[in-house]
Amino acid sequence: MPPLTTYEISRYLHVDLTTVISWCELGKMRAYKTPGGHRRVQPGDFLDFLKQFGMPVPRDFNSKMNGALKALIVDDEDNIRRVIRRALTKNVPKVEVFEARDGFEAGKMLLDAHPHLVVLDLMLPGINGFRVCSNIRKDPRFMKTKILAITGRDTDENREKILKEGADAYLAKPFDVDGFMEQVRRLVKIDEEQEKWTLAAR
Repeated sequence: MPPLTTYEISRYLHVDLTTVISWCELGKMRAYKTPGGHRRVQPGDFLDFLKQFGMPVPRDFNSKMNGALKALIVDDEDNIRRVIRRALTKNVPKVEVFEARDGFEAGKMLLDAHPHLVVLDLMLPGINGFRVCSNIRKDPRFMKTKILAITGRDTDENREKILKEGADAYLAKPFDVDGFMEQVRRLVKIDEEQEKWTLAAR
């Protein structure tokens, strides 16, 4: 789904255009500007705004998100989650991004969102990524869920262990967006022209 204009958001929420612009200027709604100075809001950031302020998702917006790839980012580093979110929303035609900071939050989000793709950091506070990965693979509800493991501790032992636990791919930190999206495209087949995606076979 392409980025939203402030006008589109004002129509979705039935508020004045200046109200949406004010939200952006105050930092309540994450937005960026095009070279021409027009504000744009990624669909995932719009959903975050609605969640933060307890606002329902507009029905007509929700219908546009039907068929979206659901991706869960599990990482305790805010900047890593932010980079991954931006990479996904920029490169996947329709995507709904969820975030968790630790294994406990990840378990809750898995049940709530039923994601198609999980980007999983290995070194999490509390329940580590190895355990989270193992729990996902043991649950028949997530048999088709793709798991991309990421870590700042790149060792042969960690790589072998997480793949043995059931991860579909492995990526060492730090990584660039191109390298990350290359791994994602191995797991998720993206057709940008048709705005469709499909999970790659296991």
